[in-house]
Amino acid sequence: MDEARIGFGWPPSARDPAAPRIETEVAIAAPRERVFDFVTTPALWHRWHPATLGVSGAPPRPLLAGESVVEHIRAGGRRFDATWTVLACERPALWVIATQAEPGAARIAYTLAEAALGCRFRRVLEFRSHRLPWRALDGSLARWVLARQSARALANLKTAVEG
Repeated sequence: MDEARIGFGWPPSARDPAAPRIETEVAIAAPRERVFDFVTTPALWHRWHPATLGVSGAPPRPLLAGESVVEHIRAGGRRFDATWTVLACERPALWVIATQAEPGAARIAYTLAEAALGCRFRRVLEFRSHRLPWRALDGSLARWVLARQSARALANLKTAVEG
């Protein structure tokens, strides 16, 4: 499936087809540079994101634009691998990744803004399943499961970074 056709390039186009979207945000009492480096280092994803079983092919540092990593995932009762590619990297404010995995396609954008006591971390997930019955459930059950998982991920991130 072509990335441009499903609309998961960067920046998003007004012609992109609508996809379920999950937005989560958390205040973290740490400098945004430290938070950015933590969340953009795939080797650390298992420490905060409940879907990440592990990664392979990742350097022990933040990924830069054009670099890729394979994530071993457990989400929505499924286990699969996804190759994420960094579409945008503007340290310490923006990081965007996208994948075309067997179950579906996704784009995740992290934005970090300075705040009085550290930073505001915002994560936006857009996703679309490739096949039925999952595609029929994207806007309801899948969205509900992934929203809960995303909220838990940000709570874990806050704990992991603030120590």
